Amino acid sequence: MYQFTIFIFLAGAIGAFVSDILKDNSLELPKIIDGKFCLGFIGAIIIGGIAGMVIDGSISTAFLGGFTGKEILLRLLKTNK
Repeated sequence: MYQFTIFIFLAGAIGAFVSDILKDNSLELPKIIDGKFCLGFIGAIIIGGIAGMVIDGSISTAFLGGFTGKEILLRLLKTNK
């Protein structure tokens, strides 16, 4: 049970990782800006893993959820402002 959950999280995380690389052919490293810690690509991996776990439980849809998860959240945040 736990192994499958880890696989689903990893599929979402890998999807987010691939999405970040394909977006601009680079990864944004974590850094501190004005005293705030910005996670960079690590934040996208965490969001992608969680998005993969929320979706139906298939590894392929977890990958796609991770691939699109960050972009969907960013668009939702922009429309709520």
